[in-house]
Amino acid sequence: MKKLIIAISVLFLSLTVAQAQPYKAAFGLEGGFGGVGVTYKQFTGPSNFFDYKANLRFGKGYTSLMVTDTFDWNVPITGGLQFFYGLGVGVGATFASTSVFSAAVFGNLGFEYAFSAVPFAISIDWNPGYYMSIANGLYGAFGWDHYVANVGLKYTF
Repeated sequence: MKKLIIAISVLFLSLTVAQAQPYKAAFGLEGGFGGVGVTYKQFTGPSNFFDYKANLRFGKGYTSLMVTDTFDWNVPITGGLQFFYGLGVGVGATFASTSVFSAAVFGNLGFEYAFSAVPFAISIDWNPGYYMSIANGLYGAFGWDHYVANVGLKYTF
């Protein structure tokens, strides 16, 4: 009897986990406080994925490019709605009167809805993190940035 309960539990858990991955990969566009950019999401298991991003941010007299990678965990809520959380790193550069190079360690929190009738997903995420900047090798600046949020539209396959 004990073996039967264990077998049924394993079967139930495997079916639950299999539903956590609504698709295998996605490619799309995003925009918001983090700028505008492209994103590629690749599932590596039933409930975890890598999310690669390249974002451009424009301001008064400057342009920034930041390339990031996060490792995230996917938590199904209901239907196609998913919650995700993870950690990431990034490197970037800001081009203005002085070039500034930066590195970042940050979190990733968000929601995504994958449509069942069409191969698209919409998402919103927030990436608070700790950013280090170096300009001309002369000074370094460390800072907490919590104004990095994006809304995205992805093609899923």
